[in-house]
This record gives sequence, structure tokens and C-alpha cells, in this order.
Amino acid sequence: MNSIRNEAEQTRPQTSEILVIEDDVLQAHEIEVHLGRLGFSVATLGGGSDSLHQIANIDPRVVIIDYNLPDIDGLTVAGRVRRLAPNAAVILMSGRIDFVPADMLDNRGMVAFFKKPIDLVRLRRLVSKLVRDPRLTRRELDSPIARLFSPGR
Repeated sequence: MNSIRNEAEQTRPQTSEILVIEDDVLQAHEIEVHLGRLGFSVATLGGGSDSLHQIANIDPRVVIIDYNLPDIDGLTVAGRVRRLAPNAAVILMSGRIDFVPADMLDNRGMVAFFKKPIDLVRLRRLVSKLVRDPRLTRRELDSPIARLFSPGR
């Protein structure tokens, strides 16, 4: 009887509010712990290709993607995430590039870019808004009105 329950538990989808796709284990852990302490459920995956196979089971509201993954670039992953999880908000991060032009973020459906090391307070504020409403766009998040009414979590 126990083994049947364990098998059922193992096949149940692991849903999380936030998915972090990051090959740097320490960086992924830092984000997971920080957001987890705030009460968010966070899943982490180390590779782009693997994450694309698992995203439907995780069903995230927010996906945070490293630009430089070992097997596929983060922009490609972001584009595929938008198709596989169209209701999820996508955030891109990198330690190797300084910025991503706003039009590129908009064209790929991403709401923000973070330069590493990540400002965890800024990330927390953004993720708090996006978990409540993942359909917010970069422009809506950057509007002066949105900044006025941006409660922290």
C-alpha cells in the first residue's frame, strides 16, 4: 500500500509559483532561498533543454531565466517558455551582458532584465507583482502609476 502512494506522489506534477532556470547552482539556490523565505514556492532547473520538457508539469506564474545556459541560450528558452506557458511572466538575467534593449524584451514577451549579481530586493518586488498578475507587461510595470502603488511583500 505504501509503495502505491509513493508512486502516485512521484507522478503528481510539481507546481510552483516561480521557476528559476539557472546553471549556476549557487545563484539558483540564492534566488530560491530568498523567494522561498517570503512564502513563494520555487522550483529550480539547471539546463534550458531539460526545463522545456518539465515546464508543463511545474506550471509557473513567473519564470526567471539565465541568458547563458550551457545547452541553449536564454533568449531561445524564453521564446519557448512563452509558447509552453503563455500565462507565465518571463524575466531574463545575465552576468555577462549589461543590458537587453527594451524592444527585444517586448518582442520576446519578457517583462524585465536583471544584471548579475541580482538585486534581490528589486527581484522580490517584481516577482510579488507578477505572481499576483503574470499578465503585466514591462511597460505596465515601468509606468509611474505602477511604481506609486507597488506594495512590497
